[in-house]
Amino acid sequence: MPGDNEQNNSNKLKSAAEVIEEEKEYLKESNHPYDPDNIWGLAISGGGIRSASFGLGVMQALVAAPNRSILSDIDYLSTVSGGGYIGSSLTWFLHKGLPEGGEAGTDPANFPFGQIGQGERTDQKGNLLLNFIRRHGNYLRPNIWSSRFSQFGVVFRTIFISLLVYLSLLIVLMTVLNYLHIFNTYSLNDLFGHDLPIAPKFSILVWLAALILLALAAISVMFSVRTFLYIPIPFLKMTNRYVISDEIFLGKAWSVFLLLVFFASLIYATVFIQNVIPVIAASISSLTLGSVIGFFQKNKYFNLDDNIVSLPTFVLLIGAFALDYGLVLMAFILRNEFSNPLSLLTFVVCILFIAISVNLNYISLHRMYRNRLMEIFMADTDSIRMDQWITATQADGALLENMCSGKSKRPYLLINSNIVLTGSPTSKYRSRGGDNFLLSKLFSGSDATGYMATRGFMKKGGRGMTLPTAMAISGVLTNQNSRSSEKGLTWNSLVGSLLGILNLRLGYWADNPKNNKKLPSPPNFISPGMMDIGLARNLNENKRYIYLTDGGSFENLGIYELIRRRAKVIIVVDAGSDAQYEFADLGNAVEKIYVDFGVTIRFHSGYTTSELIPGSSTNDEFVTNKYQLAKRSFAIADIIYDRFHLHGTLVYIKPTLTACLPSNIYWYKSENSLFPNQAKPDWSIDEKQFEAYRELGYQSTWQLFNSSIGREILKIGDNK
Repeated sequence: MPGDNEQNNSNKLKSAAEVIEEEKEYLKESNHPYDPDNIWGLAISGGGIRSASFGLGVMQALVAAPNRSILSDIDYLSTVSGGGYIGSSLTWFLHKGLPEGGEAGTDPANFPFGQIGQGERTDQKGNLLLNFIRRHGNYLRPNIWSSRFSQFGVVFRTIFISLLVYLSLLIVLMTVLNYLHIFNTYSLNDLFGHDLPIAPKFSILVWLAALILLALAAISVMFSVRTFLYIPIPFLKMTNRYVISDEIFLGKAWSVFLLLVFFASLIYATVFIQNVIPVIAASISSLTLGSVIGFFQKNKYFNLDDNIVSLPTFVLLIGAFALDYGLVLMAFILRNEFSNPLSLLTFVVCILFIAISVNLNYISLHRMYRNRLMEIFMADTDSIRMDQWITATQADGALLENMCSGKSKRPYLLINSNIVLTGSPTSKYRSRGGDNFLLSKLFSGSDATGYMATRGFMKKGGRGMTLPTAMAISGVLTNQNSRSSEKGLTWNSLVGSLLGILNLRLGYWADNPKNNKKLPSPPNFISPGMMDIGLARNLNENKRYIYLTDGGSFENLGIYELIRRRAKVIIVVDAGSDAQYEFADLGNAVEKIYVDFGVTIRFHSGYTTSELIPGSSTNDEFVTNKYQLAKRSFAIADIIYDRFHLHGTLVYIKPTLTACLPSNIYWYKSENSLFPNQAKPDWSIDEKQFEAYRELGYQSTWQLFNSSIGREILKIGDNK
């Protein structure tokens, strides 16, 4: 049957090289001339609304460039996190059309984000979308009915459901162990039926722990003796000393020992507290402490206040342990509530039904985050025309596979996310914590999993990957076992369990392209939820579910995939938070590109990143010191793909203040000393802040392409 063949082809895995070749064939069919040897790419970095607003200004300047729209020359639009907000918005409206009516495009007359000419906007009608986005930068509270209590209610619901499910599963486990008399106390006489002088009674768990401890001591002595005996015997091969099985066994034995001690302590904790009511109070207090600490840790990134205070590491560890121990202790207390096997069976059936049938992606914070982003950047036409927040029903079902089609194939959108691979058997992925996971019209996947046709991705029980969901996946704020720049804390097993048990995650459970079988259930509390509770070693490319998070966890500029496609010109917008101008995201990208592709990036003398640092300007000393002006806001580098043949050009644009900017930018700087690297949560940007970043992006790009080197770069595209 044709339908079956089409489905099989959509499930067939491709390599990155095959993906790129099919993209080239697809783009050759576009109306605009396409030259595979002169590919232009625009990359917009992560950085939340700050990056989206600055990137918007950059795109406006590209459209309004002298002689022609540079945005029309762009073949690929590669986005990460906040850059994906505005990149996905452009893709959506190029597909859907202008809010005012008519086809959208990348020329000044039909650009969705305003009819820009020489830096001046025209009538109100041509700027409906621009004005709507500008006024809704506070996207987590889009209207007067969505208050702080609304977000608290969603967070509370998420925590409550998760704790209810995991507590119930633990109660079932404890009840089964209770039926097996695991928690009963025994003396050695009881165990062996002999009159032994040792009469103290302990739980079987304690006796097993003691037995393992004795075995560990004996094995350690035996190992020492063995290594001693090997030394004086010359005919024994050296490989006899290379025994790693001992290390593996010892590690597993210690893990089992600590687990037994943990469960055995429950018995003595209840004895210590003496009666049931104080025990329940203690376990609830422990649960509450862990939940509150987990909530505030999440709000380090997901906060509605201006001042964000990070919790000390030891407080997080205490909170994580308190949550874990309180949950298990509560289950231990309630283990006797199901003395009737029938009542236990009924309880098990009910809780398993909830645990298996509930889709984790829909009850986690990801869904709320995705919906709020969609409602501002992919708003319904009526919402934009009335300048009011309403639900975005038109974009909600917009499949990624349907974007970048017809007359709007270019720029071809590449959404970069990160697949968490902390448990990968491959050292490269495990040490990095993940791999770049691409979401695009034609293909979705990564080097670790292979690439499958997007028309078959996420359709094993769902409608497929939508554009709003892909945008939100790339833009998540934090997750356990992700964010390589914060690897130490978020990779901690206890902290991972804290966020996992409370379900305070913004990431997304997706089908693994490697797994072509139809899954029996959606991602749920059992699978893959159980493997995300501090079990980072289970997150790898071979599981049936994979965990996708912020693309900035791998590479925050979005140039990785453009380099892979050997783009001739790459314009990269780096609007990530970098108050000290350390260029960490650029350094990370350059390192990964060199290691993975053998491509070198070398900045031109006189156009290096040092001239973007505030205070580097040689203009009037008073003005430079007052506003911390930089010499310029862009740097230029050669992309050396092949030492003898193919070279490319990297244009690097970064938010920094220079001379000859509009006075409103300097005024905003005088009122906000941290601009353009404010740490204020990006979802609470007001109209003035949004406009300051947008205008700075516009002016920075305008200055670039009106400079001598900018005009030289434009000549590269004259033949496109």
